[in-house]
Amino acid sequence: MSKIINISIDLNSITEAKVKTHSNGCRYYNMTVKERKEPDQYGNTHYVIEGQTKEEREAKAPQNFLNSSGKEFIFSDNYVANSNPAPSAAPAEEEDGLPF
Repeated sequence: MSKIINISIDLNSITEAKVKTHSNGCRYYNMTVKERKEPDQYGNTHYVIEGQTKEEREAKAPQNFLNSSGKEFIFSDNYVANSNPAPSAAPAEEEDGLPF
C-alpha cells in the first residue's frame, strides 16, 4: 500500500531564523507532519509544525503550529493500470464533396 500526503503551508508562518543555509548554498527548513485526531471540516487529515532543536524539545518549548493543512491519499498495491485500453470507435468519414 502506498501513501501520499499532500500539504499546503502558509510561508508567512515560517520563522525565518530557523531557515539554515548549508555550505553548498542550499537553504533548509525542518518541519514535522502530524496526523490530526479527526479530519477537519474540509477533510484534511494532517498538519505541519515547525521543527525543534534537541535543546528546544528538552526545554519543552512551545511548538510553532504552521498555518497548514493536508490530506492523505492511499493507493492499493494491487492497482494495475489498464494496459489494454478499449478500442475507440473509428471516426465516421464525412462527405464534404472534396476529392481527397
